[in-house]
Amino acid sequence: MNKRPLIIAAALIILSLACNSLVKLTPTQGPPAILHFENEFVAFNYPEGMIVFGADDPAFTPIPNVEMGGQLVIGLADPQEIDKWGNLHRTVGFFIHPVPPGSSLEQVMEAAYRPDTRREGILNASGPVTLAGIPAYQQTYRSGLCGETACDLRDIWAEKGGLIFRVSIWTKYHNPENLAAFQSLADKILDSLVIKEDLPPLVETPTPEPTPSPTLFPASLILHFENDVVAFDYLEELMVYNAGDATFQVYPDFKLGDDLVVGLGDPRFIGFDNYYRSIRILRQTIPAGSNLETIMFDTYREAEKKFPQENGILNANGVITFNGFTAVQRTYRVYSGEPAYELRDIWTQKDNEIFIIAIWTEYTNPDDFAAFEAGADLLLQSLLIK
Repeated sequence: MNKRPLIIAAALIILSLACNSLVKLTPTQGPPAILHFENEFVAFNYPEGMIVFGADDPAFTPIPNVEMGGQLVIGLADPQEIDKWGNLHRTVGFFIHPVPPGSSLEQVMEAAYRPDTRREGILNASGPVTLAGIPAYQQTYRSGLCGETACDLRDIWAEKGGLIFRVSIWTKYHNPENLAAFQSLADKILDSLVIKEDLPPLVETPTPEPTPSPTLFPASLILHFENDVVAFDYLEELMVYNAGDATFQVYPDFKLGDDLVVGLGDPRFIGFDNYYRSIRILRQTIPAGSNLETIMFDTYREAEKKFPQENGILNANGVITFNGFTAVQRTYRVYSGEPAYELRDIWTQKDNEIFIIAIWTEYTNPDDFAAFEAGADLLLQSLLIK
């Protein structure tokens, strides 16, 4: 009888048992070490591995990019939720706000939240709380200004020593377990939070005034458009199409807004009766119970089904202003075949209507793209919504 196969089988069994024993003896990874942070404003503990950003560090760029005022005291970010552009998708930020003369915490909060940048989220835990042992107010909401995935946001406001403190716990939403885990981690940080006594005065950094610069285009190349809804300047090379003109079609062909107010197309970028470089002003009425943010979220969710989106060249999502209007800007790239299309949408609200300025172009080269965007900015900065 040949005993060689039995010997080999026995050896394999012994080796397998040895390997299993080694696996069982390998120690499991323990919880992260707890570190301590302290400055003249706050002190708290936090888990090792989180990235720490100092006061007013411009690299602390939480998503969504919504400006709420205040100055950064310290920021923490989860390194696993930082995208290739440096945007932070899971953060705990500590901010301080001045209390303007004759104002209050409630008025500062009201100024920080605009109707088009917040919506109640799944936390559903807004109301009175405590922060570092002092009375506070918590606001929880969901934002659709985070690309294809919503963000769940939680802000806690408190007043002490003549200053207002805001702790903002912002995270990209993946699933309920993911959200609960991060909120639990944030709660442990807040449980250890101490807001110092004898706080130093807040030194506000003035916002620099922009230096006026002449237009990039001579007056001879600029025309003016006006109808009963809008008025603006634009470059003469663009063709103008009035509302209801069925010959004006653009590409990519997903829906924005309900009604075209006016459209402009570059005749050098047209094929199959579609403009591949266009500027449109669209509008739609806000239905009862809805708001700008909800409509934006639903619009891009539907658009994503047809044209998957990614970050484009501008990478300038967030709140902007133009000619006295405050708006939300969304910039992104889509592909259709080989060409890339750089898309830029500006959403603003007037009364019960939303206006969308959609600036779309097939990408050619950096200089040509920059020239087109400069022309679009000329229109945008001159735009009057009547």
